[in-house]
Amino acid sequence: MTDGENLDPAQERSEERILDPSNLDAERHALGLRFLQLLEEKELEQIRDLALELSPGDLSETLRPLNVEDTARILRLLPPDPLAEVLGEIDNRSLGALFALLDIDEIAEVLEEMPSDEAADILSELDVAQQAEVLAAMEEEEREEVSELMRYGPETAGGLMDKEFIAVGEDQTCGEAVALLRRMEEDELEDIHSVFALDRAGRLTGRLPLFRLLLSDPQAHMQDVMEEDPLYVDVDLDQEVVASFFMTHDLVSLPVVDHRMRLVGRIMADDVMDVLEEEATEDISRLAGVSVEEFGEKSAFRVARSRLPWLLGALAGELGSVLVLTRFEASLQSVVALSFYIPMIMALGGNTGMQTSSVVVRGLATGEVGFFHLGRHMLRELGTALLTGLAMAVAIYGLSVAINGDPVLSVVLGLAMLLVILLAAMVGTGIPLLLHRLGVDPAVATGPFITTFNDVFGLLVYLTLATLFLDLLRGGAS
Repeated sequence: MTDGENLDPAQERSEERILDPSNLDAERHALGLRFLQLLEEKELEQIRDLALELSPGDLSETLRPLNVEDTARILRLLPPDPLAEVLGEIDNRSLGALFALLDIDEIAEVLEEMPSDEAADILSELDVAQQAEVLAAMEEEEREEVSELMRYGPETAGGLMDKEFIAVGEDQTCGEAVALLRRMEEDELEDIHSVFALDRAGRLTGRLPLFRLLLSDPQAHMQDVMEEDPLYVDVDLDQEVVASFFMTHDLVSLPVVDHRMRLVGRIMADDVMDVLEEEATEDISRLAGVSVEEFGEKSAFRVARSRLPWLLGALAGELGSVLVLTRFEASLQSVVALSFYIPMIMALGGNTGMQTSSVVVRGLATGEVGFFHLGRHMLRELGTALLTGLAMAVAIYGLSVAINGDPVLSVVLGLAMLLVILLAAMVGTGIPLLLHRLGVDPAVATGPFITTFNDVFGLLVYLTLATLFLDLLRGGAS
């Protein structure tokens, strides 16, 4: 029995408080402070009432800055139904702490109130022994649905789908389909937009939007009024491809079929939004050279531990720069001014590479860029790099003449800048496209890898060009 059940038998959520959308951060911060004050005063009933006033999304965002223990203490006061709604929004650390406070029957009751896909996701966070105990405590229908979903890969259409769909035989009448809908609970119909039609083998053959179902003759058969050959995805399709398919066709829901075309589930647009956020977080983390796990992590030690391997890898890569500088030590000693411009050359090359690769990675993620259009994208980026490189070459030439008064060195700097920017654009465009073609996530080509590559080869181009000019000058002088 949860504390919320001890406090008050009323299970209904009070009228939701609508937070001001133009002042969300301030309102959520004030609410968070209020929760902490009530926790300190042990006003459990007021805590529960305040939590029930908020929408699941607002409550989860309000509790996000609180520590895990306080979050779990607040959530434990909620009845199963609203708690199930909030758990779909809350972070996994708070989830683990909350489940540590609940017994198996309470966890099973909460999961039964959730959509099957969210229940399967949460159950997968538990260890195997706990999973078995919770499943055993669940009602048979919910247990079978969740168990089936847990068999699919977490990043596939099967792992993304839920089982809350309506399907009828294609030979049934529209009146029979409407009667089926009327027998269902109100909360079961909230996210139903279409009725799917199946043949006698359970294979998907059609789809009928609810408004068309209600407007159709009750005596008409589904196969006569349904949309034939509806869009669908295979149960093993990668979730990124599913998300792209949703965006391409502006879908609200999408049926999922197995290898025999039998309907096994459906995917909703809100699930796809979660995928897009997850994939964007993953790509951003790789662009920055950090791990996905540190987003939302409050421990400085764990964050440092996750970043250290990336930094050590970058350190190892930058040893190449040291070797290049060692190789050209004589040139640097003879013209000390060469070393003054090394940071500028490296920085602009790295920035160009990051700009280019970021555009390509984003284009690959949205489907705007493809391997089979490699030539077109390379030409565009090279043209852009040529224009920006010429502008930067003229700028650095003018700065160098003004600072050092050496036109020969200034020419070297200008040419080096142009070549380094062109090289960085080629690397930033080509490597993500190549990795994508090889089936490797192109986001891994960015961040420390691109920066290190451009540092080493940018230095090599700059110092090689400078040495050649110096040798020509010496040869001309002798």
